[in-house]
Amino acid sequence: MNLNFDDYKNIKREFKQKLRWFEEEFELIFKNKSHNYSKEDIKLANEILDRLSETINEYRDEKLLFHLVSTLNNIERNHPEFFQD
Repeated sequence: MNLNFDDYKNIKREFKQKLRWFEEEFELIFKNKSHNYSKEDIKLANEILDRLSETINEYRDEKLLFHLVSTLNNIERNHPEFFQD
């Protein structure tokens, strides 16, 4: 499959839009909660993060990994409690 430059730009833009959506949703859901998260909160956060991580499978382009990692880092910076073991 050959993609021209415009196709790749569109794919990249769409991927970045999805990443922004995940980041904004995560912030919207958890920004006003205290650090005493319920089991349901933790489950929801993990489901969102799992789904976010799976988005790279939809696009299968290693060049887009940087954007995925950046988004995960932003979420972790704002909500480190969900990234602790």
